Amino acid sequence: MTGVGRPGTAGGGAGGPDSGVGFRPGTGAGAAGAGAYGTRYTSNNTLAAQGAAVNANAAQYRSYNPTFYAGYANAWHPANLAADSVYANPGYGALATTLGIAALATPYDYGGNVVTQSNTVYVNGDATATTEDYAAQANQIASTGQTAALADDSKWLPLGVFAVCEGDATNSDDVFQLAVNPDGVIRGNYHNLRNDQVETISGSVDKSTQRAAWTIGSDQSPVYEAGIANLTKDATPMLVHTGEGQTQQVTLVRLQQPPQ
Repeated sequence: MTGVGRPGTAGGGAGGPDSGVGFRPGTGAGAAGAGAYGTRYTSNNTLAAQGAAVNANAAQYRSYNPTFYAGYANAWHPANLAADSVYANPGYGALATTLGIAALATPYDYGGNVVTQSNTVYVNGDATATTEDYAAQANQIASTGQTAALADDSKWLPLGVFAVCEGDATNSDDVFQLAVNPDGVIRGNYHNLRNDQVETISGSVDKSTQRAAWTIGSDQSPVYEAGIANLTKDATPMLVHTGEGQTQQVTLVRLQQPPQ
C-alpha cells in the first residue's frame, strides 16, 4: 500500500501539505515504475490486468454512498446526480454532450502520445511545453474549478470511483471519487484508507484541450491531471504535478460498485 497521506506517495511519512498526516499521493520519488518521475509507456493489456487485480482486492474498499459520506465532516456530499450511483461510468458520448465538447475524444496516453523527456513535454511527437509550463497549465485548470461559483441546483455527472496505484501495485490506500457539472467544474472526495481521512476534491476541465485537473482540500499542489476521456476508462495513466516542478505518472483504476 502507498503509505499514510496523499495517494501515490512512494513511501509516505509525516509532513505532507496541509494534511499533517503525510505526503500527497504521487509526490514521492522511488524506483523506476514505482514512484519515479516522468512518464512511462504502459500497454492496454498491462492496464487491464492491473485493473482486474485491483478489483479482485476490492474487499478492502468502502462502499461510497450517502451513508458513508455522512460520517465525514470534510466530505463533499453529492447532490443532483445524473446517475443513481457515484460509481457510474458515463462513457465519453454522454460526457461530451454534458460538457458541450467535441464528439471525438482528445487522447492523453501518458507515456504513449504524451511524453516527458529532458524537461520537455512532447504531444504526438511535437515539443509542446517545458515540464514546468505544462504543470503550470494544469495548475491553472485546477484553480479555475476551485474558485468557481456553483448554483445550488447544479447537476453533477458522476465519473466514478478510482484507486490510485503506483507502478504495478494491485492495491492502494488512496481513492478518488469524481464528478463534473456542465460548466466543467470537478468536485469529489479523496479517501485515505490508512488513516480513514476524507477531504474534498476540486478542479475543472479545460473544454478546448480536454485536460482535467484537480487538487485535494485547500492544497495548491500536487495537481492531479488526466484527459477527461481517460476518466471514462477502467484503468488509465494519470499525471501528478508536484510543487517542486516534478511530474510523476500513476494509474487510476476504476472500482466496481460493491454489492448492495
